[in-house]
Amino acid sequence: MADPVVLRERIEINPDQPLPEFNIQNAAAYAAKARRESQGEMIAYACDPRVPYRHEDLENMRGFATNGLLRFVEWGIVTWRPLNRRLAVVVYEKPMGGRVAMNPASTIDPLSDEAITRNFLTPVMNVLRDLSARGVPHRAIRPDNLFYSDTNKRHILLGDALTAPPGFNNPTFCETLEQSMADPEARGRGSVSDDLYAVGVCLIFLLLGRNPVHELTAAELIERKITTSSYATLTAGARIQMNMVELLRGLLADDPRDRWSVREVELWIGGRRLTPKQAKLPPKAARPITIAGRDYDNVRSAAEALGRNWMVGGEVVRGQDFDNWLRRSLTDERVVDAITKTVGSQALLAKTPDSENPRLVTRACMALDPGAPLRHKGFNAHVDGVGPALAMGFDREDIRQKVADLVNGKFIGAWMALQTRNRSDLSEMYGVFDKLPVPLNMSGMGYGIERVLYELNRHLHCLSPLIEPFFVTTIDRLIPAIEGAAKGRDRPRMPIDRHIAAFAAARSSDVDERYLRALSANDPTGTGQYLAALSLLGRIQVMTKNGPAPALAKWFAELMTPAVDSFHNLKQRKAVEANVARAAETGMLMELQAIYADQKAIQRDEQGYAQAQQEHRYCGAQIEQLSLELNNKEHMATELGEQVAAVASGVVGSLGSTAIIVLYML
Repeated sequence: MADPVVLRERIEINPDQPLPEFNIQNAAAYAAKARRESQGEMIAYACDPRVPYRHEDLENMRGFATNGLLRFVEWGIVTWRPLNRRLAVVVYEKPMGGRVAMNPASTIDPLSDEAITRNFLTPVMNVLRDLSARGVPHRAIRPDNLFYSDTNKRHILLGDALTAPPGFNNPTFCETLEQSMADPEARGRGSVSDDLYAVGVCLIFLLLGRNPVHELTAAELIERKITTSSYATLTAGARIQMNMVELLRGLLADDPRDRWSVREVELWIGGRRLTPKQAKLPPKAARPITIAGRDYDNVRSAAEALGRNWMVGGEVVRGQDFDNWLRRSLTDERVVDAITKTVGSQALLAKTPDSENPRLVTRACMALDPGAPLRHKGFNAHVDGVGPALAMGFDREDIRQKVADLVNGKFIGAWMALQTRNRSDLSEMYGVFDKLPVPLNMSGMGYGIERVLYELNRHLHCLSPLIEPFFVTTIDRLIPAIEGAAKGRDRPRMPIDRHIAAFAAARSSDVDERYLRALSANDPTGTGQYLAALSLLGRIQVMTKNGPAPALAKWFAELMTPAVDSFHNLKQRKAVEANVARAAETGMLMELQAIYADQKAIQRDEQGYAQAQQEHRYCGAQIEQLSLELNNKEHMATELGEQVAAVASGVVGSLGSTAIIVLYML
């Protein structure tokens, strides 16, 4: 039996009591209770660590006084013992009536328009009004995320909106045309206007007791919405009460400018009858354009087909038939101007190499349908959805490459220039994308696609295999996590990798090129990279005031053994070894780094070694000379005999001369 998981000393979560009836695609539900407060039953969602949760909106969801929304209680990062890792949990008050529908294909007893208006529509409009004031869209409104607040199953609440990227779990029929065209993980933040559309879809489900289009594929549903409108597609063959038709037409308008606002829905609830604008279908061309064997007679359908068939789309865009279709059959000067501005003239296209075909398709799609997501090589994403899509697909080479191509293609500026309505909410994202090609195309640690990942996901935890289970979302948790990993058995070669370097660089301006350049320096011995990693992590340790990391320091001491062994002076080497041991025990990386980076000590050792080498060479030369002389014994004997004979003859001569002088004097 697992111990309860305690969240912020306030909530106890019971891992042994799952609530499968409340599970959602990316989060498992468990029973929870307050430790001190007197509160009712709670439900805790243990988030899938592979799916980015909505960190930026968590605090904004506190304190909702209105009904119509699961009451958010608390959130945090906890150690989840069943998985032996850390992850995010989000806690709500438990809805007592359970789910309205278990899945989008479920059938339920239809509700009356009066009950829907009183128990669902009115409280939900209060929620959306408050969310709009806080700048937070819900983006998870769908039939299987609606709950009954009471055991009598009367009042309906909106469910969780925080455990996954906006729109990620929504089926295609609950999403607007622009959102449904994007990959689920890349739908972007969206707005309350998208929520209002989803409310209209839920109204149809509650009125009919079923999803009228559940048998259609996503592609078929998108195509029908384009050609006949969302309202006609979602209500085809269904009997809708006349008093609800007006509301549904207003909520399901495909043009965001025509879609009803919260205020207009509230006026309708109050009894004021409004006249929704007729659905604006894209103009039909006089003759269709053929793409991948199928005919399309409007720009939105053509753009969708080009994006879906991008491998052959380049030839279509280059072809004269496409130009004729735009200019003669479609007769829409705005589209022609957009194509010319974004893709280029027919003469220019003829000179463009075939390798540019994917980019041509991307640019043609955005010119034909500016409100749609960016489409590039089968990757469909809204600008603010690229980051979550990369995070969820980072282990896939094709996703990494497609995002890299999207960044290098610099499509964002051209896409924003084509927007007919102000997208000030994306201006910051444009600034981020504009700077990304430089770090993306640098190969060293701290750069590349890993750097793009963390620049586009400001709250994503570090995905380094070394520390991923520690769920590090801020740089102040980095050193403690690596310290924890250092205590493990299966350690990699280095305490730092491309993910850790990129994460640190993206999360702190103090981690600049000085550190990153040294990490990627060409060093055959490896000690230079180890020292660079030690310098970087030591800087982070000091900056974040994390305290000692003795296991990590010991790891570095082991890695840097060759650097200590490189000292030639045995006394100096032993002194360095002793200093390293003392510094490692303190766990302060900068103390360790100061020893290895002591250039004066290294210089003294090198100078002493050079002097010793010089003296060794001199002594060697002397020994060699003596050896040569000893080896030539005959020559030495001759020279010695000559010297002895000379001395002897001199002595004899001197004695003879002395004798003669003495005799002469006598």
